[in-house]
This record gives sequence, C-alpha cells and structure tokens, in this order.
Amino acid sequence: MTRALWTVAEAARALGLAGDYPETPIDFVTQDSRAVKPGSLFVALSGTPSGGFVSSFASSRDGWEFAANAEAAGAVAMIVPHRIEGITVPQLVVPDTLIDGLWALARGARARFHGPVIGLTGSAGKTSTKEFIAAYPGASASPSSFNNFWGVPLTLCNADPNASVWVVEMGMNQTGEIARLTELSKPTVALVVNVQPVHLEKLGSLEAIRKEKVSIACGLPADGVLVLPADLAAPEWTGKVIRFGGDAEVREVSHIARGESWDVTADIAGRRVAFALTPGAPHRLHNALAALASVTAAGLDPALLAQELGQVGIMTGRGVEQTVGDIVLIDDSFNGNPASMAAALDSLQARPVRGRRIAVIGDMLELGAEAPAYHADMVGHLADIDGVYCVGPLMRHLFDNLPREKRLGWHEDPVTLDAGQVAALLAPGDVVVIKGSKKIFWVNKFVSKLAAALPGRS
Repeated sequence: MTRALWTVAEAARALGLAGDYPETPIDFVTQDSRAVKPGSLFVALSGTPSGGFVSSFASSRDGWEFAANAEAAGAVAMIVPHRIEGITVPQLVVPDTLIDGLWALARGARARFHGPVIGLTGSAGKTSTKEFIAAYPGASASPSSFNNFWGVPLTLCNADPNASVWVVEMGMNQTGEIARLTELSKPTVALVVNVQPVHLEKLGSLEAIRKEKVSIACGLPADGVLVLPADLAAPEWTGKVIRFGGDAEVREVSHIARGESWDVTADIAGRRVAFALTPGAPHRLHNALAALASVTAAGLDPALLAQELGQVGIMTGRGVEQTVGDIVLIDDSFNGNPASMAAALDSLQARPVRGRRIAVIGDMLELGAEAPAYHADMVGHLADIDGVYCVGPLMRHLFDNLPREKRLGWHEDPVTLDAGQVAALLAPGDVVVIKGSKKIFWVNKFVSKLAAALPGRS
C-alpha cells in the first residue's frame, strides 16, 4: 500500500458526519484498545452487542471506557457514542458505534473497491480454506478468524484498496447472521466449503444449517458465482455455480504421498494443475480444491495460486505439530465438531508412525439432542488408532463404545484434567492428536500443559 487506508476526514464522510475534520492518515482500524498502534482509528464498541447480534464473549465493560488507553497507544481518532472528557484526538460521534460506526465505515470501504471479492463460509475448515485463498499473489484477507459481526466489518475496513482480491470469511452463531454479513461485504464470488452438523443446538437440523450457509449467496450480484461442493444442493440460487470435489469441474486427478506432503494433480475445468500440500490430508485437499475453484470463479489464474499452496501451513490450534522428546503432539484444539473431528482422526490414521497413534479427544458442543449419538459414532473413525483418551461428559458415550484395548481413560471435567496423568500414558514414538471444542482444550491451554509435562516423565 502506498497510501494510508483512510484519513480522519474520509472516515468522517463515510459515517455521514458533517464538519471540518483533519486529513490525518489512518493506517489501522481496531475495536481492541490493546491492539491500538500509532496511526490507528479506535472503534469504541459496547460490551453488549447491538444490532440484534449475540456474542458468547460479551463484556460488562464498554469500549469507550478505554478511550484514554487508546489515545495513549497512538490512536489518531476514535468512533464513540458520545464525547469523552479528556480525549484530545478527533472524536467521531455516532448513535451506535457498531452499526452507525464500524458497519458504516465498512460499507464505505467496500464501495470504493472494484476488484473481485471472495466471501466464504462453511461448517468446518473455513479459516483454513481462507488461508489457502489468501495465498494468491496480492490478496487481502480476513486476519485469523475475524468472521463475525465485528470481524467482517474490520476485515473490510482494513483491506488493501489495491489488492488483487479481497477474501472475507463469514461465520455465524444465530440464524440470519450469514445473510447480514454477505449483504455487507457484497462478494462477487461466494463459497460454501461444506455443510456439517454444527450449531445443531441453535439451528435444529442439517437442512437449517444448509440454508444458513447457502444464504451467503444473498450478497451476490446477478452475475456473481456460487462455489459449492459437488454434493451440496442450493436451489435458492439460480445464477452461475462452480463445483469442486468428486467428479465436479474442479477435482483431484491424483495424489502421491511424499513423507508428510502430498503432490497433487487437479483438473480445473479441463486444465491440469499440479501443486503440493504440506502436510497432506483429505480435508486439506478438499479445502485446496475449494480455494482453486473460488479463484477460478473470480476470474483469476488458479495456476498462480497452485504455486503457493505448498507454502500454506497450519494455523495455531488447527493441527500445528511440535515434537517433545520423541513424542509428536498435534494441536487441533481450537474447535471441534463431527466433521472436523472425523477429519483429524482420519488424518491421524493415514499417518505413518514409529510408535502408536493416540487421540486425546474432548466434547463437541452445540449438537443438541443428537449429541450422544454423534460422540458414540466417532468410533467409526478409530480403527487404526491405538489408544483414545476421552474428556468431557459427552465423550463418555464414545468411551463406553470403545474396544477395551483402545481405552486409555476418561475424565469428565476438562478444567480439572491433569496433563501429567495424560503424559504418563504416552511413550516414545507416539503421535498424539488433541481435538475438541474450544472450551475443552484450547481455553484451558491443555496442549501447552501437556507439552510441559512430557520432558519430566521418567
């Protein structure tokens, strides 16, 4: 980027504010006072989401309580619901800092970008797929998992106006959220990575989940393209569709394992493209094909993306490996649902090992009344796994369904889980995957505790 994202005056105009504002450059937009750096615009959001949105991380503190901290850290302006005493930088006062502030600024950002925008959603693997697409030369993409009611507008506000393509990830925790996010971001290409039984507790059925995910097409223009897995129906969209996987127009022709990597040949609408995946796994290949189909739909050259795919690694908590002593830990603890759990277990089974394949797996949350069955059914993905340690009340259903020779143990409460006891079950040469919903292992920092416990074992 050769110029600032915004000036204070440009931001004020995007918010519909009259008055004389300075041309001070803005290089970064954030809602987190701890992330403010010199040149930032600080958006002071309410601790309780407005606009009908729901957050599991709502706070009793409001963003404007940290205005002084933001100014001290280098904020050059801030969006606030009322003037704040003692603040000397320009204050952009709006009725609602989320809808009238952050969302309005995001609309302004989207309106001035005329290149392709790929919006994507899915039940599992959307962040990993976003990272694949973001490898396209010159792309600007959502950071981390910025995919909710504040993450999507922040992505738009901070996106490079000169990028080759914008990549916007969208998630949801309530009905109608995807439609609102896609109407804000107005993608030219909309990708549904997959539809799996996630958020069943809130949405009630797989069909309801399908409708919610496919609603990403609501933001497409008439000449937009919807990108779908080979087996996913989307009767709500009557425009152009590109499919991937299976026998679709974007599909795998072959792959050859080379250590932990796969050398893949794909067919993209009759064009053969070769690429590498490190590590290789069925779900990573699915995500890579989705990425290639999406850039093709955007009118970009898939061969340019293919050249970069081998450099796309694993994000923190989504399969990152570390070797402690002679034991390999695979940290896949950021999230867990039936689809991603099966993918993690299947990948472990396909992996060559010197010792044993061990799964430390925890509850998959928000599955509603069918949760016990989903947990018990995971036994079908454990044939070539040597030992399983189960964590959480729901995982008792799997533990009771396991062959006795695979049972390493079960612990009901993840908060009181002793990493030392799990470490004592492991042996040199073992490869261990740790997988579960975020509140089971990730929030409790279990993987780091397990790693710390390993060197001290006798």
